[in-house]
Amino acid sequence: MDGTRFRQDERSTQESRARGTMRIWQWARWAALVLAVSWAVSWVVNLLQGEGGRDLWWPLVSTVIWTGVAVNGFVTYRRIRTTTLPALTGRPSA
Repeated sequence: MDGTRFRQDERSTQESRARGTMRIWQWARWAALVLAVSWAVSWVVNLLQGEGGRDLWWPLVSTVIWTGVAVNGFVTYRRIRTTTLPALTGRPSA
């Protein structure tokens, strides 16, 4: 009996952790996407203004970093929503 309750408590903990992660990525992925786009626009504006060399490396690197964070956020959110939560709760994915 105790083993069954322990597994249910563990499942509940995993579900609440997964839901918390989803809540974080729900807004953070969009924030990362906005930052990636803003750094890309900054890089293009600097390029069009004729700046070069060292002035262009930081917007480009930041664009790559924030794009990676945004892609990771969208993939993580989708994975939790379609795979992790349905497996934990036994309900179909929404």
